[in-house]
Amino acid sequence: MEALVTSFVLIFTSEMGDKSQLMSMAFATLFKVRTVLISIFIAALINNGIAVIFGSYITEYIPIFYIKFSAALLFLFFGISTLIEGETKQEKIKNSKYGPVATIISTYVLSEFGDKTQLAAIALTASYNSPLYILIGTTLGIFLADILGIIVGIYFNKKIPSQYLKYLSSFIFIAFGLSTLYKLFF
Repeated sequence: MEALVTSFVLIFTSEMGDKSQLMSMAFATLFKVRTVLISIFIAALINNGIAVIFGSYITEYIPIFYIKFSAALLFLFFGISTLIEGETKQEKIKNSKYGPVATIISTYVLSEFGDKTQLAAIALTASYNSPLYILIGTTLGIFLADILGIIVGIYFNKKIPSQYLKYLSSFIFIAFGLSTLYKLFF
């Protein structure tokens, strides 16, 4: 039980203001909250599952550079496409049965792969040797921190005109993409 509580507290506090929380906020301005919640939970479970089960071995086969580079390109793509899309295309994406879920999960998993929380989950698993508790604790820590981001996103969505939120959301994705590229190359 100590592994669960420790992993939850460590991950929850480290996610405050992290990119996944900001992504959750941005997604909440674009898609239905239920869709964002389900997608974020699935993505966090996938990411932490990878960390707990395969985390220490995966970078032997896929260099972390390529994973982070792919995430940066995905951020830039979503940021730029949000800027140039008309409202009708955004509405189609929002109402698509598979579009938002696949978009959120793929962006989240790629962006968090090799992140400090995933590395922490690997270290916690090695320290406690309790993979199930670590998986539960880390997933709940990320998910609850992201719920706070979603609540903030919903608040902004009600208070700020959608055109400004579109620009804010685009800026967040582009900033993460450029930041990731900068960290990779400089």
